[in-house]
Parts: sequence; structure tokens; C-alpha cells
Amino acid sequence: MLFDAEAPAKINRELRVGGRRADDFHEIRSRFCTIDLADRLEVEESESLEISCSGIPVPEGNDNLIARAAKGLAAELGIEPRARIRLEKRIPVGAGLGGGSADAAVTLLLLSRLWETPLPEEDLTRVAARLGSDVPFFLFGGEADVGGRGERVSPREDSPARELLLLVPPFSIATGDVYAAYSRRTGGAARLPERLEIDTTLNFLGPNDLASAVLEIQEQMADYLRSARQVASEVGITGSGSALVLCGVTAEGERALARIQPGASVYRVRTLGREDYRRRTTQGGGPHGNHPGEGFPGR
Repeated sequence: MLFDAEAPAKINRELRVGGRRADDFHEIRSRFCTIDLADRLEVEESESLEISCSGIPVPEGNDNLIARAAKGLAAELGIEPRARIRLEKRIPVGAGLGGGSADAAVTLLLLSRLWETPLPEEDLTRVAARLGSDVPFFLFGGEADVGGRGERVSPREDSPARELLLLVPPFSIATGDVYAAYSRRTGGAARLPERLEIDTTLNFLGPNDLASAVLEIQEQMADYLRSARQVASEVGITGSGSALVLCGVTAEGERALARIQPGASVYRVRTLGREDYRRRTTQGGGPHGNHPGEGFPGR
């Protein structure tokens, strides 16, 4: 049997970053929101673990999160990781959109169905957290407050769907490099605010504490920010970059942006609520079964 699903990207509406922890990660406080820009995954039975990818190139070997997800879930279940997995990659890599983490999480969901061995939510979240800081969020999707190093996910009632523009420069930015620059700037001892600014303002986007580090790592980002601010009411770097999120851009503004920055990719996207996210990540190949996040607030 074949199972298929989308793996939608996310944006950070706001990202606050605290000091370095004993495990070398930084404490964060953030608001994540899924969007309808998505990769696509298919899984089916096989005698071994086979992974193929089309579209945007992705890392191979030990850096491939899909392979790590399949092996991690199989190890948790005490079985061999036997599956044929196909990825159609559409989410830009190294843009702060969480594409690799989304692929890993949806791989866990699809393989749980293929192998007919669903784990309790707590156990599946633990497997996801071992793969990467953002992976647990993508088991739930929608809008959520995210804390710890990213493993603490508190789903929220979804805000009304919103149309946004993404401006993605023709280069990626390594998350590790950005956090290293942030640590140098702050001495590794920054303090988190008690609450997010977007909870007390009417803005869709709040501060991103990594923005100055992103600009330090990739100076060209300043030019993309200037261009985006010419056509948008709000602009923010998402995650550790390089993608920019733009609010309030007209069709004319979108065309102007494409002319100003012809080397960049421009995507018009919409935010996804949790129910829509659940449908997209459990949509093909037989019965849907349970999905993490059911019963959480905001559903």
C-alpha cells in the first residue's frame, strides 16, 4: 500500500532567543505558523530503506532527515526500517522555513501508518525531538507557541487565514552559523522576554532576535530587506533566514519586487490552520487513523 501526504513549511511570526543552555542549544520563545508552501512525500512497502528525491536538491547520508526519521522510528519500534520513500522537494533549503523538519515529521506520520504501529503521542514527539529542534512542531502544525530548544509545543487557537509573500534570496544560510554569530553578539547570556510582542500589538510579525546575526553572516540580506520594505506593510526574517516574510503586498508590489530582485524567488502563500494541516499531512493511501494534536486547544 502507498501512503502520500504534503509536508507544509512554517514561518516564525516572532522569534526570541535566550542564552546558551548546558546542552549547547539556545532557549527560545517563538510563535510558529504553518503555510501552504509544501513538499510532497510518498511511502510504500519495500525490502529495504530506499529514498529518492526530485526537485530542489537535499543533503544525503547522515544529514538526510528523512533517512534519520525512518531509522529513528524503526529503532523505537524494534523493527527494520523497510520502506521506499519518495520526496518531491519544493520548500527552499536553508531559508528558515523548516522544510527538512517538516519532511522528517511527516515521514514519521506516514511510516507509522505504513508499518501499522502507531506510537502514543508522547513517544512519537520524543522521537521527533531527537531528530531536530523544529520537528515536534510539525507533528501538529497550525499555530503554536514553541519553547525550550523547540521541543516544547503548545498549540494555540488558529488566527484567521492570512495571505503573505515570501521573498527567498538565491542562497541558503546555515542555522549553526547564525546561532554562533548570535552567541558572539550576546555573550551567550541573552534573556528571554516574558511574553511575545505580537500578543500585545496589532502586528502580524514581531521581532526576530536572530535578524542581526543573519545580516552579519550574509550582508546581501540588507539589500533584500530594503527591497521588501518598499512594497510591504510588515517585513521580517523568518527563523535563521534567508527567507523574508512580507505582509500587505499588492499584486503590483509583487511584480515590482520581482523586477527589483530578479535573482530571488517570490511565493504568494497562505497560513494553514491546524485542521487544514492535519488533512494535508494525512490525506492519501487508506484510513487516516489518529494524528498527533487531536484534542489540543484550538482544534
